[in-house]
Amino acid sequence: MGISIAELLTGDYRQNDNPSGNMRNVHFYVCPVCGNIITSVGHGTYSCCGITLPEAEWEEAKDEHIVNIETIDNEYYISVQHPMSKQHYISFVAYVTSSGVEIAKQYPEQEVQVRFRKKGHGYIYAYCNRHGLFRVRL
Repeated sequence: MGISIAELLTGDYRQNDNPSGNMRNVHFYVCPVCGNIITSVGHGTYSCCGITLPEAEWEEAKDEHIVNIETIDNEYYISVQHPMSKQHYISFVAYVTSSGVEIAKQYPEQEVQVRFRKKGHGYIYAYCNRHGLFRVRL
């Protein structure tokens, strides 16, 4: 029938018009219980740990979420000066271009330092477990 069981049971029908074709239109869904990361090119309804995941909406990086980007050789060196305690930390950093998504998982009590091979223009995303998703254009 083209509809998920969860939508049938809740009565919440969400049409999934997938515009696939440009990875820069990627959407992030992060489980608040276990930290799983789901990415999609189109909008959809995703669930994890028994809950429906809201889409993470990005904001411009500012204040304590400033993303520092340096070019070293043929790579982007990404760092974020951010608290990395077990209660407040950067969960992941992602490099999104028109052809792909590369995600580097981050862990509490470690510094946020990531290197991505340059693949063209795109965006760098950083996800704070308390404040959400932040984006910087390359």
